[in-house]
Amino acid sequence: MHRSKLLLFLAVLPGSLILFSCIHRMDCSKVKNGKFYYYAKVDGRKIQIERKDSLQIEIDPNSNQILKSKIIWQDDCKFQMFVNAFSDTKLTKEDSLRASTAVPIEIVDIAPTYYVCIAKFSTSKKNYELRDTIYIQK
Repeated sequence: MHRSKLLLFLAVLPGSLILFSCIHRMDCSKVKNGKFYYYAKVDGRKIQIERKDSLQIEIDPNSNQILKSKIIWQDDCKFQMFVNAFSDTKLTKEDSLRASTAVPIEIVDIAPTYYVCIAKFSTSKKNYELRDTIYIQK
């Protein structure tokens, strides 16, 4: 009798796990506002981020370069970013084009101290998909 209950449990378990994973949603709302940082892929320098809903300010402490980007949230885990759209200086033609082109970003994992996101963009030569970890400042 125990064996038949065990087989029934094992038969039902995979469907229950699939149902649970479909119902479980990440709570990305806590990263709409706050202070964060990431490490630049090129040289590992730490970049500071401050986000206030539709405005993201990135500061490179080494060069004091500041990027002010516009964010349009599509839902709690997806947004469009217009990189340096709120620049304080006149943009070059290339930077102006970049600032007027939305970069879709999706948060794919969230934990107490970080979140992982994927940005997708294209150049005239290639399509890119970048995955990065953004750390939450305490």
